[in-house]
Amino acid sequence: MKNPSYDHGYGQLWSDICVEERKRYKTSVTDLHEHDFYEINLILSGNIRVITGNTSVEGTESKIVLSRPNTPHFVSCKPDVLYSSLYLVFTEEFIRTNDVHCLKLLSVFGENGTTFSLLPEQKDTYEGIIRAINAEESPVRKKLLVFYLLSHIDEYLKKNSAQRNSIPQHIFEALTYIDSHFMEKIVAQDLADKMYIGRTTLMLQFKKHTGKTLHEYITACRLKNAIKLLLEGKSEFEAATHSGFSDSSALIQCFKREFEMTPMEYIKKL
Repeated sequence: MKNPSYDHGYGQLWSDICVEERKRYKTSVTDLHEHDFYEINLILSGNIRVITGNTSVEGTESKIVLSRPNTPHFVSCKPDVLYSSLYLVFTEEFIRTNDVHCLKLLSVFGENGTTFSLLPEQKDTYEGIIRAINAEESPVRKKLLVFYLLSHIDEYLKKNSAQRNSIPQHIFEALTYIDSHFMEKIVAQDLADKMYIGRTTLMLQFKKHTGKTLHEYITACRLKNAIKLLLEGKSEFEAATHSGFSDSSALIQCFKREFEMTPMEYIKKL
């Protein structure tokens, strides 16, 4: 049976496997999110913060982010450094194999995702393989090259300990809660009570571990959902009310602050 087409949030439909190169000063997905395919994000440059599972990595070094299907992860960047990356995404059907040695290589994705900083030579190696995957026309050789890449990552992980910091469980739970309830009114005190911590502690730790204030993160979730609805043909009012904004005026004001254009102007540029 033919695999379904995916839109992995970067504006390109694909099936089986896809490579996309991106250069910008903002990430397109700015909240905790998950998807039903494998993703390898090779970050070539940028002042980046990454959260996978209950760990985080930040800084300007090259990084690689590996996400298996249905594992929440979060990537954000500061606009002071150009964010440049290569995304390699593929389906479970594409990577399916009976070879036990190849299957073991999928462990590099970890139970809840894997992130680590790279030495320059390792970054160059990964970049070369991903570009070769993109250029290869044969599906069989593409698949072999993916496993070749995973074997390099597996070897690197065995030789180098990932430089990651632990995230408090209540902050990860707060991210997960917001991801599911952004359409509702979220009050900092109420959220803190749910996490059994003080409001000030929540606000300070949220900023420390995500790089965003609680309000900025909630707004990012609402904007992402509104953009999705607008692309589906919903009106500004419908997109606003189904994304947690009070009305279309609030949505328009938020778009102007974030993107310096109206929602419709933004959608036309995609």
